Amino acid sequence: QLDAAALRATSGHLDIAMYSFTDHILADAVADAANRGVLVRIYRDAQQYEQEQPRDTYVARTLENPNISIRVKHSRELMHLKAWSDGTRLREGSSNWSPSGEKRQDNSVIIFIDKQASAAFERKFEEMWKRPDNLRVQ
Repeated sequence: QLDAAALRATSGHLDIAMYSFTDHILADAVADAANRGVLVRIYRDAQQYEQEQPRDTYVARTLENPNISIRVKHSRELMHLKAWSDGTRLREGSSNWSPSGEKRQDNSVIIFIDKQASAAFERKFEEMWKRPDNLRVQ
């Protein structure tokens, strides 16, 4: 609920680094942001992304939007972040965007309203996003 409510308040851009992303409610919230004109970039872990795709196509179908770009880290080393920023808000924590990660597992999530913290995350995100060997999904 924290993520969904905060995503509804985003404008401008949204940079997301998410290890697991299978939650339909959050896919809808990201798609809604894109439909409002928010430019969304999503960075994913390769192994996790490959495991999720055949199991549930809802998230992939929901995120098909010209305002959403997705890249996948092309490496055996994990991209294990669970964070996002819109330039003002920074979401950090251990919870994946999966029903079990949000409802049953012992995890943490915090959303800061802090432009400096957001900028620090976005610098790291930009480094990951620009890796030449990333797979461009959309």
